[in-house]
Amino acid sequence: MKQSTRLILLFIPIAIAAVLLVSPEHLGAFFNLPGLIVVIGGTLAATFLSRPASEVLAVLRSIPTLLREEPPSTAERDFDQLLRFAGRYRVASIRNAEREIGRIDSSFMRAGLQQVVDRAPEQELEKSLRWRLSTVLRREQGRIQIINTMAIFAPAFGMLGTLFGLVNMLSGLGNSGLQEIGGSMAFAMITTVYGIIASNLLFKPLAIKLERRTNQRLMQMKTLMEGILMIYHKRHPAQIRDVLASMQHTNIGATPSGHNPGLTLVGA
Repeated sequence: MKQSTRLILLFIPIAIAAVLLVSPEHLGAFFNLPGLIVVIGGTLAATFLSRPASEVLAVLRSIPTLLREEPPSTAERDFDQLLRFAGRYRVASIRNAEREIGRIDSSFMRAGLQQVVDRAPEQELEKSLRWRLSTVLRREQGRIQIINTMAIFAPAFGMLGTLFGLVNMLSGLGNSGLQEIGGSMAFAMITTVYGIIASNLLFKPLAIKLERRTNQRLMQMKTLMEGILMIYHKRHPAQIRDVLASMQHTNIGATPSGHNPGLTLVGA
């Protein structure tokens, strides 16, 4: 796990424990299982109602991956494979180039380079590559939207749980003393805290992290697309290497959160 992620995951329980230890005689007031069920269960139920179940399940399964360290970048490996293919193809060794396609790991590159070998029209090649880019963009944007939706629902269901608790408290107001009323109110208010924590310490950070990974992946795919188009025109591998290196250097850290890396894809 990445050191920064490990430190954050360690800091959160320490901070919560510190808050609890401020008033250890009231530790029980911070635990409300029905309220937690309302927040988590309500958030999941509303999300399943608003989005396709298969997409929500895919997002839930990806949460452990988002919490772990980012996988190593495949950019260097992909660029090496692309340049090796460019050298084979430029000397008109079609058979060797086709064998090289079978050694390529990226399905995006394999599909594009196969069209290069088949001498598909350039417009068709570019349209196909942009369509694949747009497919990835739409899928990942949908996943980000689902997590952002959860971040919106969680505080709302936290407030709903608080209202349920207040209604229950007020219903027995005539038969309760101040001590019982205070305890019931604290029990009700903690669900709002659960909703705020779930939204701001879980769902929103995960959405930002997924968005950053998506932007990095799309920029890498766009760089590979430029390389494939240069191979189509049989440019020298050294020239392709320079262009790829320049684009990769420009892309590093160039895309802020919430901004797509210059992709106008649909209908291209």
